[in-house]
Amino acid sequence: MPQTDVYLFLAPRAPLPQTDRALLTAALARVCPAPVIIEQRCTRCGGSSHGRPRVLMPPGAFVSLSRAGDTVAVAVSLFGPIGVDIESVSAVGRAGFDDVAFNAVERSALQAVHVGERDRVRAMLWTSKEAVLKLSGEGLTVDPRELSVGWDEGGASVVLTWPSASIDVSQVHLASFDAAPGLVGTVAVLGPTAPRIELLPRA
Repeated sequence: MPQTDVYLFLAPRAPLPQTDRALLTAALARVCPAPVIIEQRCTRCGGSSHGRPRVLMPPGAFVSLSRAGDTVAVAVSLFGPIGVDIESVSAVGRAGFDDVAFNAVERSALQAVHVGERDRVRAMLWTSKEAVLKLSGEGLTVDPRELSVGWDEGGASVVLTWPSASIDVSQVHLASFDAAPGLVGTVAVLGPTAPRIELLPRA
């Protein structure tokens, strides 16, 4: 698979989170035949049951994981730091979600979307935020309303502004994908150009 920079793997969600985390190692081993070592550690408390996964071996590889519904998504990048998020379209439509997830500019943009498409666009914007926050390593320690996302003329999600960003948001590339019926996903990758992404079928 020499022409791909980012691989997205979809699989059934396991009953235990640690079983899903084992998919990170398995997915990376499929892409990189070299010995694989992944460490997961929270930068705040030092715990190993949560926090951003970091690839120790092989060098230059990055991974990310997300769960929603009965699906788990694993992203492997040979291009640069990565974040992936999947979410149920129905989950983001619940009352009060917009007030805690989106700022005034984003809420106004959502109101302009046809009501029949609004939840899907809302899910695309939310997974874009989550993917970028995972990519940065900060996750939801940051108020998601600080990060503004939107979409370009082709309908693809883009980062608009993030004043307090620890990364260069002009180098963040976003790509949305269908994770499963009713699930929307977005992968965020940091790099100078748009990466080549391959979505592998659900196992």
